[in-house]
Amino acid sequence: MKTARSFIKSSVLLVTVAVLFSSCTFFDLFSVDSLIRPPKLTGENAVIQQAFEAAVGNDTILLSPVSGAYRSAFVQFDIDRDGSKETLVFYARNNSPNEARMHMLKYDGAKWYSAGDVPGNGSEVYAVSFYDFDKTPGFEVAVTWTVSDSKRNKTLSLFRIENNGDEMLSALSVFQLFDYLVSDLDFDGQPELLYLTENSADLDQPFKACVIKMAEDDAEFRFVCELHLRRHVSLPLKISYDIRNGRYRLYIDCINNDGTYYTELLYYDLEAAVLSRLTDLSGGELSQKTVRSVNALCEDVNDDRIIDVPVEVPIPTGASGESLSCIKYAECDNHDLLEQAVTYYYAADGGFRFRLDPFLKDYTVQFDRSSGALCFYYFGKTEQPDFTVQCSAATGKRRSVTVVISDGAASDITESAVAQYAEIL
Repeated sequence: MKTARSFIKSSVLLVTVAVLFSSCTFFDLFSVDSLIRPPKLTGENAVIQQAFEAAVGNDTILLSPVSGAYRSAFVQFDIDRDGSKETLVFYARNNSPNEARMHMLKYDGAKWYSAGDVPGNGSEVYAVSFYDFDKTPGFEVAVTWTVSDSKRNKTLSLFRIENNGDEMLSALSVFQLFDYLVSDLDFDGQPELLYLTENSADLDQPFKACVIKMAEDDAEFRFVCELHLRRHVSLPLKISYDIRNGRYRLYIDCINNDGTYYTELLYYDLEAAVLSRLTDLSGGELSQKTVRSVNALCEDVNDDRIIDVPVEVPIPTGASGESLSCIKYAECDNHDLLEQAVTYYYAADGGFRFRLDPFLKDYTVQFDRSSGALCFYYFGKTEQPDFTVQCSAATGKRRSVTVVISDGAASDITESAVAQYAEIL
């Protein structure tokens, strides 16, 4: 019978995986003051840089988006679908480093020329995307901006190219939000914009999910529906979705007022054109089963294109009678959450998670609070763990996960094989 030990071969090395120090968030690395400046373009693309500097001067700081498909300060895309790509340049002026801007350059077949410069809505560029909201020939440009001291709150600005003699960049709409999704929720060939935002009209339920759709005649968004998030939500984090049985299923990860995490489980009702909550057979909300103590968010853990939901479950740890609080991912199926095989233990300091399911049937697992180590004892041994996994002390802005194999462990164990199940958060 194949056991977890067949995953592992022998060695006595320490495996260290360097990652970001947990006290420094992902976004903290991208403040204007700490940016590694994007390099100037070279070769044929150097003429684009020259056209940009001719339009705005060279006393600028180039800003690269920190998320999404486009990570360069120079983004090229055929926005107006005329067969020639436009270039968007994101930058700030040296005398106003906290005011991000966007400049557009067009090519007339002989040279690049300036076709608009607009102020941003923040100090940094979070992401850039392109959508067709109204079935017109051109795309809308969606830019998400952030401010360095407020990473959760974002501003989404939408732009399009207006052709009134000269093709110029024009602002359409601005939204304050935490996350958004653009997709065709009602399958009519035209996408909706779903976004999470503050609900200033209701202090008891301070956040809501809104759905809007652009009218084709005047490029204005029209209200479709909204749903107020539960009153215990203190901050919405992220939207995920999948499509099953001809309808969208939506997953909104949130932080609760008591510091726990929670997922709103919704679907888009095609007939009523509203967002509705998923319920169990008794009529209770499935979301109630998703409360957990760790920052585990929805994801497709088994690559089947279906979103899996984190559910906190206890894992027995042997003779002591204690249990580890772990995350077992579950698939939302009709009126229930079906637990999948994938199980993670989240380290107490939040520095890493460890996938337990390849080891659970062969090892007793315990967490040593004094050392912060996750300890694995083969078939219930208690005198010495076969191997331990722990997040090392931070040094500078780096953190590492270390696997230690005991001298008395079986000869078919290696640190590198164990370490593949550890993931830095």
